[in-house]
Amino acid sequence: MKLLIVTAVAAEADAVRRGLSADHDIAVVGVGPASAAAGTARLLAGGKRYDGVINAGVAGGLDSRVAIGDTVIGTAALSGELGVALPDRFQPLDELGFGTNTIACDPTLTTGVAGRHGVILTLATITGTPQLATSLAGRYPDALAEAMEGFGVATAARDAGLPFAEIRTVSNAVGDRDVSGWDWTAGFTALAAAAAALPKGNT
Repeated sequence: MKLLIVTAVAAEADAVRRGLSADHDIAVVGVGPASAAAGTARLLAGGKRYDGVINAGVAGGLDSRVAIGDTVIGTAALSGELGVALPDRFQPLDELGFGTNTIACDPTLTTGVAGRHGVILTLATITGTPQLATSLAGRYPDALAEAMEGFGVATAARDAGLPFAEIRTVSNAVGDRDVSGWDWTAGFTALAAAAAALPKGNT
């Protein structure tokens, strides 16, 4: 199995490399769903053959559902902002008939990775207050974490006909902008450990 593992920033890629013992490709594709989708699509169009795509990185944990240092294995990448903000609720794209907000993750790409399983939200705007975090958690009761790239990477993988998975390790709580309480070391250490458990690549 040959995987393409994409991250948003170099620090995440470095953590994956520290743990990875298999022969997979690692690339940095940029921050946010648009950069992630475009960067991943460009790599997949480059002529190399891959058996799957994994988006790996750190994330915010949602509503005390996970703790700092936890690993979240995505069951789906869900675009939390794609739809219509109505006065009384958010109407997702799925209800509008123009596409979908959700792309399922393939569990065969992450069978050896230990952690919590759940939906990982993709947002282009980081949730910056406890009030917004509470609202987000209420809207998505199955979500465990918030990040900025998964749905974009998943879209590129789906369009290339490849399975997709997302792995996120928790460095902070969603809505907490006081970085003194964040733990990058815990997030990157967990990310390296998750990478070490990925399927072996081609030799």
